[in-house]
Amino acid sequence: SSATLALSTEQATTAAAATITITTTSLALSMDPATTPAATTAAASTTLALRGGAELIKGISYGPVPLRSMEGASSLPSDDWFCNEAVPMWGRSGRGDLRVMKQLGANMVRLYGNNPANDHTNFLDEAWQEGLSVAPGMSDYPYYQMVPGSCLQETDFNCFSQVKPLYLQNLHNGFLTMDKKYHPALKYMNILNE
Repeated sequence: SSATLALSTEQATTAAAATITITTTSLALSMDPATTPAATTAAASTTLALRGGAELIKGISYGPVPLRSMEGASSLPSDDWFCNEAVPMWGRSGRGDLRVMKQLGANMVRLYGNNPANDHTNFLDEAWQEGLSVAPGMSDYPYYQMVPGSCLQETDFNCFSQVKPLYLQNLHNGFLTMDKKYHPALKYMNILNE
């Protein structure tokens, strides 16, 4: 099933309305009635503990391309939506997309574009404050677009030499805290998209 929620904003610098579509699929869980919380408690919770202490991920893939056509989308200078330039979309001072995701019941946000030269600390901090985990992705740049030196053309998809320096940049630009630990909002890192 799917649901669409229209959100009105009064931001002069962003679109007058945003649409978020959530698609759900059925999930069967075997839970012990003796340890299952009351239905009202479960409905109010944003996480569901599974057997073995695992947590059910309720994530939203976030790529708020502010255009209405594929032609316009292809001319965007970047698809890094968790950098400081995108604060008007995800930040509290702007449209507040992270807060909306949390209000919709999400506990994780998945990102695709990632320019490792951009600092991502503010996004990670705000996601953490909202109670959201983050699963960033590695850009497709080292795999196909890097010229010269892409994995496709130079190393027959042995991508270690391309990915390592980019990941190191991510560590220096927000993925690590000052005490050299992973940022608490980071949950997973996707190094290759579908």
